[in-house]
Amino acid sequence: MQPLQNIRVLDLSRVLAGPYCTMVLGDLGAEVIKVEPPEGDETRGWGPPFAGGESAYYLCVNRNKRGVVVNLKTDEGRVVLRELAMQSDVLVENFRPGTLKKFDLDFESLHELNPRLVYCSISGFGQTGPLRDKPGYDFMIQAMGGIMSITGEPDGEPMKVGVAVADLFAGQNAVIAILAALQARMMTGEGQYLDIGLFDSQLGWLANVASNYLISGSLPKRYGNAHANIVPYQSFRASDGWFVIAVGNDKHFEALCKMLGKPEWSADERFSTNSSRVVSREELINLLKPIFESKTVKEWLALIGDQFPCGPINDFGQVFSMPHVREREMLVTMEHPTIGALPLVGSPLKMNGTPVEYRLPPPLMGEHTKDVVKNVLGYSEERITNLMKRGCVK
Repeated sequence: MQPLQNIRVLDLSRVLAGPYCTMVLGDLGAEVIKVEPPEGDETRGWGPPFAGGESAYYLCVNRNKRGVVVNLKTDEGRVVLRELAMQSDVLVENFRPGTLKKFDLDFESLHELNPRLVYCSISGFGQTGPLRDKPGYDFMIQAMGGIMSITGEPDGEPMKVGVAVADLFAGQNAVIAILAALQARMMTGEGQYLDIGLFDSQLGWLANVASNYLISGSLPKRYGNAHANIVPYQSFRASDGWFVIAVGNDKHFEALCKMLGKPEWSADERFSTNSSRVVSREELINLLKPIFESKTVKEWLALIGDQFPCGPINDFGQVFSMPHVREREMLVTMEHPTIGALPLVGSPLKMNGTPVEYRLPPPLMGEHTKDVVKNVLGYSEERITNLMKRGCVK
């Protein structure tokens, strides 16, 4: 048993936020039908690297889906999509706002045909507001939504985060909203419309930094790898590399001072409380730097142990060779028709009663078109052949 095993998801999304959302739903047992246009999901060409003709980017968010190609520009293609929506519980799309209304595939049109349908639209700036029609990719959302202004070295260039976090958080928010809407449907019998914006999602996780600004009125600064409200909470150079320590409270700081042979620091009024350490940040960090440069990363990690959070700054090779990663099943392998053994990052959702399953590798383009229209919609072989000949499906 899986928690979403009786839920069918029609995935009309492309690139990252939508596909990430639907992959999570698929991991939880939903039947996901990924619908691509004849030219395919853009990320199929986002490489190198490629494996078996598939880009690594596409492969990262498209497992546990069946792949269908439908030409939305044909009348018959729109009929296929409409009929699939009538047989689905959830629809996820990330077209520009208003696009699907032209094809009678918007929420209002489909709600009349299938009142139980949960319809989730993901867009750059949401379906309302003066920016609703502005195209939005993760990079520009990070720029406009403030996260770049607080990321990077204090005197350096504003930097984006290393992965497309606005996309991924929007996808996660879409999952949360969909699960909530499915729960609400159990009580009301009705589906609903979900409007998820990348911009909203990015603002939503500014968290304490946004709160600092809203309360104080002072613009936040960039702190590099340091923390705006906690000191010391940053990276330090050892004699052979870098590591991080996270001294989250005064008890942790007292332990750090004893470990460094400087117990008097924890009684020093400049450093005795976190608030005073934030004010005296530069003085304290300048005292700590030469001490940490005196030993190797390994020596410091052994010395600190579990007294407070600390760890090395790993590259990906080090990360994926960690026994903990394998024990937690965060590296999984799926058998793919053109790649063979395909390594993928596993699901972080660990559920002992209804665990996630890795049933289907990321689909080849149109791999399941015939199967879906035949077994979900009941189309005859003759009808399927005619649709394929006319380029309505592929």
